Amino acid sequence: MGNLLSIFNVGDLLSIFKGVYTEGARVYNSAAIATADSVLTTLTFDTERYDTDSIHDLATNTGRLTCKTAGKYLITTIAEFAFNATGRRQVYIKLNGTTYIGALIIDPCQVVAGTTMTATCIYDLAVNDYVECQVYQTSGGALNINASGNTSPEFMMQRIG
Repeated sequence: MGNLLSIFNVGDLLSIFKGVYTEGARVYNSAAIATADSVLTTLTFDTERYDTDSIHDLATNTGRLTCKTAGKYLITTIAEFAFNATGRRQVYIKLNGTTYIGALIIDPCQVVAGTTMTATCIYDLAVNDYVECQVYQTSGGALNINASGNTSPEFMMQRIG
């Protein structure tokens, strides 16, 4: 079996991948993040897994992913709350600091050890629109968002159209 270049010429390969979108970013925080009881908290992210379009800034507004190329984006956040059997857990995706466009809420009866929550949405973004991940919990005290390799806290957006 030959390699792709022996099967296709470069022009054929370019036409196959025409329309594939490469704009995206995936970021995470390398340490646990404390959240106060009954306080909406915007998560921050100190490390980039990748960023192909200057979507995330490690120095300013580290909780934001900012659209640099208009289009339809798949946006996902993952957060793992430390175990506490009391209260509700909530994860949100917020657009431009005002509008919630994705959410997951878990009632107290569903809270289990290391509750991992994922909120996902597809949304049309204009240049300079930004999204943030916010969390909320009602455990009765401070509760960490655990730092867990490749799963928490993570935030990403990828252009799909």
